[in-house]
Amino acid sequence: MSTPGQVLDSNLTVNSPSGWGNRLQTEARRAAGWTTTALGFTIPIWVVADSILVVLLVACWAVSGEWRERLRRITANPVAISVLLLFGWVLLGTLWGMGSPEERLHALKKYVDLLLIPLLISMAIDVEERNRALLSLAASLGVTLVLSIMSSLGILSISGVIDCDLSDPCVFKKHTTHNVLMAFGALLFAVLAWKSSQRWRRWGWGCASVLAVGNVLLMVQGRTGYMVLAGLAVLAFQMIFGWRGILAAVVALSFCFSTAYQVSSSFHERVNLAVASVTQWNPNVAVVEDPIGWRLEYYYHTSKIIQEHPLMGVGTGGFIQAYRARTEQARLDVPPHPHNQYLFIMAQVGIVGLGMLLWLFVQQWRSASLAGDKTYELLAKGLVVTIAITCLFQPGLVDHTEKLFYCLFSGLLYSGVDSRLGTTT
Repeated sequence: MSTPGQVLDSNLTVNSPSGWGNRLQTEARRAAGWTTTALGFTIPIWVVADSILVVLLVACWAVSGEWRERLRRITANPVAISVLLLFGWVLLGTLWGMGSPEERLHALKKYVDLLLIPLLISMAIDVEERNRALLSLAASLGVTLVLSIMSSLGILSISGVIDCDLSDPCVFKKHTTHNVLMAFGALLFAVLAWKSSQRWRRWGWGCASVLAVGNVLLMVQGRTGYMVLAGLAVLAFQMIFGWRGILAAVVALSFCFSTAYQVSSSFHERVNLAVASVTQWNPNVAVVEDPIGWRLEYYYHTSKIIQEHPLMGVGTGGFIQAYRARTEQARLDVPPHPHNQYLFIMAQVGIVGLGMLLWLFVQQWRSASLAGDKTYELLAKGLVVTIAITCLFQPGLVDHTEKLFYCLFSGLLYSGVDSRLGTTT
């Protein structure tokens, strides 16, 4: 039984400035966890909500305290350190090159979301919060999958929405982004089926995984998603069956892709167009209405810019000016980026910037086994495979959805990894 003095002391503690401050920090930390859950759902669907939730997440992080412990977590985490080194070099890249001050600031802002990775790592996101965000992503991709299938069957009309139609039933995003996310969704659904203890859930998630594969290969026309799906399949087979699994994956992929080529007119047409574009492309002839040809043209001229500025690049924000100066006489279109993240970052901040980006992926791959059990390791490596392949064909660290998806789940999956302990904290 408490005495009147003890009750008075307790009330004083709760009502004291430090007591309210501690409670505010606790509530902000809890809100941050739920914000990551909400982001998991909105990333495949709604850009405006993404932006609002990112601001809320940063605000919660700023209020929730524990600065000394947060600094320790960042400095002990190889993924967080690699991100900070990469962003720091991109920031330094604004000090040189061809871009105007406005162009340099605009280009730098594209990479700011990378800081979400050390931000989330510093908060030590726990397993429950991580699982909620993964389930939220699975639910969002599940909704997208159902709507896409309904559109493909003619049950739902989305004609005129972000260039989607019956023959290309993407829903909330353009087909490239849709297929990249859905390819990862196929892996996520399979992992959830693997982890489910109840039979009906196991069958439900398993069917969702199979349908997601079909959605990528047979319905939506995003060719980058084909490559991501192939990479994830090889990874999954290798982790489950060892190195023999790679051979099994090659056989399975050959069967799936050849079947899709014969069965799906969309897949057949997209593959044939890609082959024709590559074989017919000529660097001395301007490309007209050919996305693959445009990419090859961008790659060619960007590689020439890199040859002229190999070490430091043309500076953060200097790509457009450099590309325009090179192609002005030929009167070629000037793209905002070359549709390849590796060429893009190398053109801006040189071979050092490319090395830092690759080092980030290496650190994520090496640290994946510390993310948790085998399923978390598979998802962590799958995330690296997804973004690494996407960056071959898209500016994966610049495009909003792909970038935010990568940054959020990198922060969640690698939170708690401590290189000095060799365990999770």
